[in-house]
Amino acid sequence: MKNSLTLAALTVLLSGCAAMSVEQCKTANWFKVGEKDGSAGRDMRLDRYYSSCQKANIVPNQSLYEQGYQQGLGYYCRPETIFNEALLGRGDFRVCPIEKRESLRMYYQVAHDYYVADAEFERSQRDSNYYLKELERNDLSVKDRDDYKKRLYELRINSGSVQSDYQDAVRNLERFKAEKGLK
Repeated sequence: MKNSLTLAALTVLLSGCAAMSVEQCKTANWFKVGEKDGSAGRDMRLDRYYSSCQKANIVPNQSLYEQGYQQGLGYYCRPETIFNEALLGRGDFRVCPIEKRESLRMYYQVAHDYYVADAEFERSQRDSNYYLKELERNDLSVKDRDDYKKRLYELRINSGSVQSDYQDAVRNLERFKAEKGLK
């Protein structure tokens, strides 16, 4: 009984990892599935669909999927899209066709550098505020107080570098946007 429950639980967990449900496999428009994956900047996921759909004895249409995927990449692999996705910490120009990658690399890099610098700046500010607030507590142990003071000191030492990196990233981003006519 215990083994069958464990097996059932494992089956439920693994089915949650499936790329498609059996019903989705039965009704899939493989061109549209590929187009959706490509326009989202995902790697090809056809192997996952094969795996998911074999339960329903359905074989994905590779040709239609690949045609749709290439069309979707055409939407995704535009400078503005790569730039905007990287600003959000998503996407990657390396899914694009090789002949487009070099022209897209800078759009990705400038936006990604800004995203990383902004995230680090925000984290530093958040951590500093947290430690300052914690140090105001009367019930804080001596060990925790010393630990928080040490962490706050380290943050303050690094804050100049973090702030400088952030300001550089902002300047580079604004300059790049102006040069490329981006909003």
